[in-house]
Amino acid sequence: MKEKEKCSPCEANFERNIHHLVKEGEAPTSKQRHEKQEEVKAAFAEAAREKEKK
Repeated sequence: MKEKEKCSPCEANFERNIHHLVKEGEAPTSKQRHEKQEEVKAAFAEAAREKEKK
């Protein structure tokens, strides 16, 4: 498969959207992404604790 070819129209659209976000500077920074990951982990941990109590 050539480097420019995509497996499906969905994958090509996804790649195009990612490149657009990065060009526009809308993609999160590494710090923002890390903070969001920690927030999500904390939320899932809290939900798991609540489920254990029931």
